[in-house]
Amino acid sequence: MRKIFLYTFLFFLFCSNGFADVKDVKNVLKKIKSNKDISTGFKKFRDSGEDGKTNNWRVTPSAMLKSKPGPGKHVLQIVKKSDGHPVRLGKESIRIEVRNGDAWGWDVKNDRERVELIICCASKTTWNAWSIYYPNDFNVIFPVKAAMGQFHNDGDNPPQFMFQNQGSPRGKEGGGYWIETDESIGGDNIPIKLLDKNEVLGTWNDILVNAKWTHNEDGFFKVWINGKLSYYYKGMTQIKGDRIEHHLGIYRSYLSRRPGPEPTQIVYYDEMRYAKSCKKLKLENLGYSCEKLENQTAKKIDTPEEFSNNFIAVIKSKDDTSYMVKVIGASKKLAEKKGLKKCKETGNTACYVHYSGLKPEY
Repeated sequence: MRKIFLYTFLFFLFCSNGFADVKDVKNVLKKIKSNKDISTGFKKFRDSGEDGKTNNWRVTPSAMLKSKPGPGKHVLQIVKKSDGHPVRLGKESIRIEVRNGDAWGWDVKNDRERVELIICCASKTTWNAWSIYYPNDFNVIFPVKAAMGQFHNDGDNPPQFMFQNQGSPRGKEGGGYWIETDESIGGDNIPIKLLDKNEVLGTWNDILVNAKWTHNEDGFFKVWINGKLSYYYKGMTQIKGDRIEHHLGIYRSYLSRRPGPEPTQIVYYDEMRYAKSCKKLKLENLGYSCEKLENQTAKKIDTPEEFSNNFIAVIKSKDDTSYMVKVIGASKKLAEKKGLKKCKETGNTACYVHYSGLKPEY
């Protein structure tokens, strides 16, 4: 009889803790909507797929909210400066934590672990701001991919723009803050560094994005880091028919690239803001002037045409040791093919590929 009582007690304790965890996460989502210390402006962020709901913060994977036991209180919390947590401005911030095994639903069988906040939907021209903080002991898990934010379609297409904690998996550099533009809109999926790994640890970094969302060629996507225009893309920014969601959190994918288990990762977010103009973001209390921000010019503007010529082939000739030609192309094979053809057109018969690969690597 005592054993039956003990088992029953443990069963209800186990279940009640799980339900409590789910309730805790749902309560955080509700509080984000009304907590002006953390987020502002999202009452105008309309989710057309949810009967026009506004300020509709969700968490992904949503399967965590149906899991037994629950996901654990650690995944998503609103924390206080008075308790020793980092806060960009005011008294509170959001803390997101992903531990080994934090996978639910589709992620379980697809080599992934994540906790992300999501809000839908961005349309036309938007301004988004947020601040991100990596603790000093933040664990870099490269070459496992760690996404720290996305502008993602609401369907099965890949994210249009992704903020990451590493460079290309074909490279060697992990850590920091990088932006990747997807090939589905004309990008090349090769991350571009915005902040070095030493610049993100133990300090707040302010991110500002101004975008025009369109499937036409007149779109754009600009990123300011701590008040400096650091990335500018011009071209198609969404696939026709897709809606754009904004994600913030930690999304670990391709876990099998390392032996595992992966270490715990924690990140903080604060000052999440949305508006249709820079002025309405009210960035003055963060130390920024919209006039100065908008008057900045980019050193380089990425376009689909620029991305399509991201590879280079260096062609030489065994007949003429002084001959060399460099040709760019959309892929290694295309650059090589164009280069060899050009070499032969000059009368050389012993043309060969001396080098081919990404332009920055040569």
